[in-house]
Amino acid sequence: MASGRANKTRVRAKNTSYTVSPRRRFRGRHLFLILVIVATAFGAYRKVVRPKTHPPPRRAIITAAVSEQIDTAPQAAGQGAKSEAGEPFEIHRLIPHAGENLHKIAKDMGIPEDYPNAWLSACKSARLDRLDENAELILVINRNDRLPVELVYLRPRGASYTLRKNSAGWECSSDEAAGEERARTVRGVWSDSFYDACISSGLPAPLVSNIADIFSYDIDLASDLKEGDSFAVFFQEFSIQSSEGKQFLILGAEINASGKVYQAFGFQLPDGSWDYFDAKGASLKRAFIKTPISNRWFLSSKTSIGIKPLSKSLRPSPGTGYSVPKGTRVCAIGDGFVSAIRKGARGNFSIEIRHRGGYSSLYGNLSSCSRGLKRGSSVSQAEVIGSVGAAGGGKAYLDFRFYKDGRPVNFQTADFTRLKSVPKTLEQDFEKSRDFCAAALHGG
Repeated sequence: MASGRANKTRVRAKNTSYTVSPRRRFRGRHLFLILVIVATAFGAYRKVVRPKTHPPPRRAIITAAVSEQIDTAPQAAGQGAKSEAGEPFEIHRLIPHAGENLHKIAKDMGIPEDYPNAWLSACKSARLDRLDENAELILVINRNDRLPVELVYLRPRGASYTLRKNSAGWECSSDEAAGEERARTVRGVWSDSFYDACISSGLPAPLVSNIADIFSYDIDLASDLKEGDSFAVFFQEFSIQSSEGKQFLILGAEINASGKVYQAFGFQLPDGSWDYFDAKGASLKRAFIKTPISNRWFLSSKTSIGIKPLSKSLRPSPGTGYSVPKGTRVCAIGDGFVSAIRKGARGNFSIEIRHRGGYSSLYGNLSSCSRGLKRGSSVSQAEVIGSVGAAGGGKAYLDFRFYKDGRPVNFQTADFTRLKSVPKTLEQDFEKSRDFCAAALHGG
């Protein structure tokens, strides 16, 4: 007992002393050694057994992230932006090996098999089943569901293709379209049919309604145009490989009506919108269009011929009478709201619309009103509000009247200010574009 007490070690800490036995000292040393051995073994395990994390050697993959909408073309390979947390899209750039196809690449990336099937179906001309050597694929992936929203196939030779996901599926476009863009001018003379005059001159059918809308603030297609009046349209044609087929854009147009020349020049504004201006840079848009007769009646050969002849005449009363077939559609001349709908003795209707600036318009002798139209309803410019009815003797006409602060105004001679003009900072650019279009319209 005495020797055991002699082998104990006494430890002092401040004013307190503790006695530690040899057995305790032995256990502490062994516990320390065990912890060292375990830590060393775990480190060796991670280094030897755990697989290395590096890109697969078969393909170079560069990942980037974008925060804006996918509206612009992705960057070229090797120029990826730094990835930042919270950004909605990732861009993967891949250089496939010879013989690889979309199915294998999609499988390696964890993309469902129906995606490459949809790509092959939407863009058959790209021959995506056989990828060119040294070509590049750019995949835009949504971070939320990890699914592609865009695929770009960049070929070293020949056309490149872009597939974008939309509500209907996948849409394929090719940069070959850019090389096939062409602008041309057509000229013609008005005949009995507005529609036929445009088509016979070579104007594509989709542009007939565009011409009517562009000049609807200055020209009444029903009565201002006479046989022999001429027109010219300078437009650009885009051959786009999509479900919509060819697309067109009117760059400039000119109408000679009874010796008076009306011009329209297309120009893009800083906000990206495309609008039409006269030669001085004033927008063709006004608060009111030129006629309450809907232009849509003039946009096919059948209906255009069916409403001829059409005439308007000023009456002793402050209004304009339009002699048209029964059922001809009537539209609001400007934005506003319906202030009254009145039913007449013969069952016909009249609609009154209030506009800004103290103006109001009245459309009388209507056989029906548009569905859902009621007092207080808001209407837009050129919106159809009803159809013309027959009056006494079976004749059909529209009784149209226009007021300013409750006083009658001759709508045919009234001149309304333009809504906007080309910004002064862009006047030189507009003048260059205007002169170019004018030369094309006149044969230059």
